[in-house]
Formats: sequence, C-alpha cells, structure tokens
Amino acid sequence: MTASTAVIVHAGEGGRRLVQTADSLLRQRVRAGSIVLIKSAGSQATPLLSGVASRLGALVLDASPYSGLTLNQAVRRAESTFFIVLPAGFSLDVAFIERCEMAFREPSVAAVATSILCRTADGTGALVWTPGLSSAPALLSDTRAVPPVFAVRREVWNSLGGFDETISGLVEYEFWLRLASAGGRITVIHPALVARELAPESSDISDERRVEYFQAVLDRHVAVAERHMREVLIEREIRFGQLRSRHRELLEHRDRELAELDRLRSDAAHHRAYLQHHHRDAFDWGDFRRTDPVSREWGYDRGVPVDRRYIEEFLCACSSDVSGSVLEVQEDDFTVAFGGPRVSRHDVLDIDPSNSRATVLADLRAASEIPPATYDCIILTQTLHVIDDMRAALRECHRILKPGGVLLATFPSASRVCLEYGEDGDYWRMTPAGARALVGSSFERSILSSKAYGNVLTNTAFLHGLSATELSVTEFDDHDPYFPVLTGIRAKKTCAPSRAGARGAILLYHRIDATPDVHGLGVPPETFEAHLQCLCSDCQVLSLDDLLSTRMEDLPERAVALTFDDGYEDNLTIAAPLLQRYRVPATFFLTTCGVARPLEYWWDTLERMLLESSTPATLDMHSTGIPLIFQTTTADQRRVAYWRLYEMLVHASLEARTRAIQRLSEWAGGGTPRVRPIVADEVLQLANLPGVAIGAHTVNHVALPDNADSRLLEMNDCRAELRRITGRSIELFAYPYGAVDRETAAVTRRVWRWGLSCDERALGDAFDAARVPRLEVKATSREEFAGRLSRLFEAETLPRGV
Repeated sequence: MTASTAVIVHAGEGGRRLVQTADSLLRQRVRAGSIVLIKSAGSQATPLLSGVASRLGALVLDASPYSGLTLNQAVRRAESTFFIVLPAGFSLDVAFIERCEMAFREPSVAAVATSILCRTADGTGALVWTPGLSSAPALLSDTRAVPPVFAVRREVWNSLGGFDETISGLVEYEFWLRLASAGGRITVIHPALVARELAPESSDISDERRVEYFQAVLDRHVAVAERHMREVLIEREIRFGQLRSRHRELLEHRDRELAELDRLRSDAAHHRAYLQHHHRDAFDWGDFRRTDPVSREWGYDRGVPVDRRYIEEFLCACSSDVSGSVLEVQEDDFTVAFGGPRVSRHDVLDIDPSNSRATVLADLRAASEIPPATYDCIILTQTLHVIDDMRAALRECHRILKPGGVLLATFPSASRVCLEYGEDGDYWRMTPAGARALVGSSFERSILSSKAYGNVLTNTAFLHGLSATELSVTEFDDHDPYFPVLTGIRAKKTCAPSRAGARGAILLYHRIDATPDVHGLGVPPETFEAHLQCLCSDCQVLSLDDLLSTRMEDLPERAVALTFDDGYEDNLTIAAPLLQRYRVPATFFLTTCGVARPLEYWWDTLERMLLESSTPATLDMHSTGIPLIFQTTTADQRRVAYWRLYEMLVHASLEARTRAIQRLSEWAGGGTPRVRPIVADEVLQLANLPGVAIGAHTVNHVALPDNADSRLLEMNDCRAELRRITGRSIELFAYPYGAVDRETAAVTRRVWRWGLSCDERALGDAFDAARVPRLEVKATSREEFAGRLSRLFEAETLPRGV
C-alpha cells in the first residue's frame, strides 16, 4: 500500500517523548508520505531534534504564537491527501497509518480518531480513553473531548478554511467544533491504536488559561453555542450529576480504604513484634546467603544451564527459519536440532583453528573469506557479547546473508563473565531495547522482532549456576520485562517490500462424506466442493511444502494449503476426484495400522457401539483395567459413557485401548463398520495422483505425549511403511489429536521436515517447524467458510494491541 498521509508532530523541544513518537513512526507498516516537526517557538534546534528529523526525513518548522498559523503552514507543505496531527510522547501502533487510510477509503469520512491507551510509567496500570466526538453540543460541553491525535481529509480542511490563525489556544478544538457543526462524518477506530505514558506533567495548559482560550472560541461561535445551548446545559447537568455521584463513591471508597489501612497497620505491627521476639524479622536468605555461587560451571555440572532453556524456546519459535544454508558459531548443535532435514548445507564458523568442528575459519568482524549472500540463516546465540565490535559483526552477518535470509541471535541481559574468554574477553550485556537498537543499526527495524525471556527467580538461579531442571515450567514461563535473562532477536535481510499479515493458512479436513459423527469430522461432498470453489476464487491454494518453504514476501496474499488426517477411504473415492477437478493440491496424513487389512478406527467403533446401537443396560469395564460401570439404558446415559471413555482412551496406551475396544465389541455384539481407512493399494493410488503429497500420522493413531516409550516406533515405522508402499520419501508428519509436547516436538525437528499440530491460527512469517498450526474445517456453508477465512486473515493483519 502506498502512503498518501502526512504526519505533523508537535515536537516541542524534543527529548525522550519525541524519540518515542519517532520510533513509532519508523515502525509503521505503511510509512508516512512526509513528516513535519513543529518545534517550540524561539527555541534552538537541539542535536536530538536534528537527529530525529534526520532519521525521519522530516521538515522542521518553528511554532508561531498562533499555532493555527503553523499548522496550516505544515499542512500546505505536506501536500498529502490526508494528514495526521499528534504531540510528542504519543506512540502509534504499527498499523495506525494503515488503518487511517483504510477508514478514508469511505469518501464520506472527514476525520479519523482513535481511543488512546494511557499507561503508568512502571507499566502497572492502564486505562483506555475514548474521544467524545458525537456532536457539537458534546464538544461545547467538554473542551477535552477532542483527541490529541487525529487524522483529517485534506479537502475537508480546505472546505473549512484550515485552522483558525487568530486564536492562541484550543486551535484543534475550534477546528473540530467547526467540523462537527458542519456535519462532517468522524470515525473512531477501536481498539486503541495510540498509547501514551501518564505523567504528572501530562496537563498541557492550566485551567485558567483553558477558560481564557475557550472564551475566545465561544466569541467566534456564538451562533453555534446559542443554537445548542439547551443541549449543552443538559449535557453539563448530566455530567455534573455523574461527577457528584462519582465523588460520593470515591469518598466512601476512601473511607473504607483508610479503615482497611489502619487495620493492616495494626496487623503489621503485631506481626513485626512477633517476628522480632523470635528473631525472625529479617529476610531469610537460606542457601543464597553466600558470596560464592552454587556452581561456577553455568549449571552444566548440575544439568542444563538456565539460559539454555530460553535459547531453545526462542529457536523453537523460529525453527522454520533454520533451513537451506545455515551458519552457526563454534558448533552445529542448534542447526541439527532445529533445522533437521530442511538444512541442505551447514557451516561452523570459528576464529580458533583448533576447533575440529569448524568448517569456516574467519573473524566475524571482517569475514572476507565468506562471499556475500552465502547463507539463508545465521545462528548467533550468546555470541556477540564476547565480540568487542558487535556492530562490525552484525554488518558482516547482513552481508553474508542471502536476500530474505534471517539472523537468529540471543543477547544476555544478566550472566556471569564467560569462562572461556575470561575477564578481558567478555564485553557486553544487553537490555531488550539495547539489543533491538544494536541489531537495527544493520537490519531494517520494520522486519526485526524480539522477545525478552526471564524473571528475577531465573536470573538468580542462572547467576548461582543452578540447572534448568531445578525450576518448574511455570517459573520459566513467567517473563518479567524488568528482569530479563536474555533477549532473542530475529532480523531479516530485506529482499523485497515486506508484506504485513499472515503467511497463509493450513486447513485440516478428515472425512469427505455425509456420514454423521459426534465429532463433526465428516464434510458432505457438496459442501466440500463449495469450499473448493471459494478457495479457488478468493485464495491462492498451494501445496503444503510450498506454503511452508517459500519466503513470505514471495508468497501470494491469502495463501492456503489443504491437508487431510487419518486417511479415510473417502479421501480417495470422493475428496481426490474433486481436488483433481479443481486442480487443488493436498497433503494426506495416513496411519498404517490398516494398510494390510481393512479396519475401523477405535473412536468410530466406540461411537457405533454406544450411540448407534441398541445395547445392554449396563457396561462393566473392570475387566479392561478401567474401574467403571456405566448405565446405558437411555440415549443420555450412553452419551455420558461415550465421552467418558473417549477422554480416557485418547490418552491410553495401545494395549489398554485395544482391551477396551475388544470388551466393547463383545458387550455390544460386533456389527459392521460404517467407515474405514484406506488400505495399501489405495494408498498407492492416492499417492500417484497429481498434486498429492503423503505424510505420516503414526502407525496406531496414539497420543504421542502419553506414549513416550513407543513414540519413535510409532513415527518411524509409519514412515517406513508409507515409503515402502509409495516408493517416495516421507518428510511430513502430523500429530494424532494434535497432541505434541516438548520432547515430541524436539524429535520432530530433528528428523522431519515439518510437524503439523491442530492449533487454530494462521501462519506467521516465522513459526515453529514442529508445531505448524492448522484450522480444522467442519461442514459449514460456503458463506460461513469464506467469512471465517476473511476474519482469520484480517485478524493476522490488524494489530494485537498497543
């Protein structure tokens, strides 16, 4: 999208608040066509203000005593279709300009405002303020109803004669009053796309001066005020009534809180006296009352270091980037663990020739031995802080990355001095903001993402040399931005204009038939055909591997891939012909327990026996190791029995599940299966169809996290059998029930190209290669299906919050 919007910033004398605003402008997905900074009248341009203007490519204007004069001058110099006005100190969400331009696509919209998120400096409190722009009476009754940040259509500004150049204050307010009186349509965007920090000095003018300015505005709009006086008086009376009521509530709340404070002080004094009496009135340091750490070996002598847990979490989330040609420093452990078969070439860089694992000997500050554009991915974990010139190393990383290549780097915020390099060889520690600024000096910030990991407990544990196994998952996952252990940065080398939003979406189907089932797995053929028609007209359908392997900037918008789980017979007889007719590629994830002879999946047997057959009045499962007896006389009782057994058998071992289903068949008297998975010759027929890819889904469709002992056999034996049947390499895997844990995902990253889960979300630019999300599709109409896709892609395009 091309920007047609100018931005006018009341810069004042600059300072930290202006830097915050400038940074938010640089992060915009749609850049401003031009930017004008208005500095305080008579003040000198400080180096900071000049630096911000240079970064933004902005024009600097001196403020006039009549701010309307300066604003009009700024608008004229901008020559844009729309313009935005904001004071320094307000931070715009990355989508702010984009959302304003989208709103202005409606020709009747004259101006755009947004709610504002007001945050305390320490981040402990926040409130959302929404401007009151409903009418001229609303504006007349409250001068603070006008938003400090707003966008206006230039032709509307022209028609209203611009900002008033004869008054000294409330210039924007006077403009909005004219706009509302003229009936201009104002759009307020939700949620809040602007944020500011609450501070004692936030009030821009005194109440006395505001009254003076307001009188000047009223003198110019006497007719408007008289015309709406009745409504204004009513608005003010309502407001005063609300304030009186609120004042009474606050007084009562104050009295309650003061009484509670007195009680707490009394309790505290009592407890303090008790603790003093027992000599326990100081902090109990326990094992930490020592100047020597628990371990000086990073925690290796006790297990895995604490920071390693966070490094792996970061690399897991970006493991899709570890592909093609990969460079890692000193060793290739992370390349192998997170890249697996997606890596076609990997090098190990070191400056030390004694490192037998090194394939490239070079100084990363000036690695002339490495040609430009060599690598698709560079992994630099806990490395840059021991390089004296980090900027030089980052410039070299940018140089040797291919266009579209990715740098995955971590920076320690707190850590002991590195043992290997000693006191004189460990140079830097980095806050998250510092890490972003550093990497942003070599990589475009618009395609840079970061995450801080850690809290005060994990910092303490790491500094003392405890191991990751001595902390719980919950303790690791509680990330406190004020106590980071390390920061992970993903930086991409620009190769084309970056595209906002989702990489694409992966759809998950099971059966294409009209056979009803309690899980809604079946999609009737005519419904599936309607879905295909929708996809062919509104989306770009790609093969799964193309969607996952192609760089985001090279993908079409609204890219979609189709997958099918379980390999039911109808996938071949019904789904495949429709896919061939519409020339839509698809990937089928198959189990192999039924390839030798037809069988019925256990959940279909359970449903057929309990929900579709007449059954005995009681089901006793004690003989299977399940200590339950179910009453099964009524339909409701059988449904209760079904769901209770289903939840148990999903997590059961193969042996326990088999015993339960055998018992159920004996109890219900067998019967004829309704649906079945495909057998070996049908697998081959399916695999030989154009556009079809085959993936593995385990042998017996067991939940792998609950069957760790058989996990590798289930995955590897399924792959081997499918390879034998099809004669093709099997590189794709889907988890039964979408169930995946940390250990299962680690196995998948090493040996499979991609591992697919059932997480309900679209696919981003970077993602975990072992937890690729998919959206399960049910038997919805074409309209519902199209609406769901639109909401999905729109949700991935819009901001997730300021």
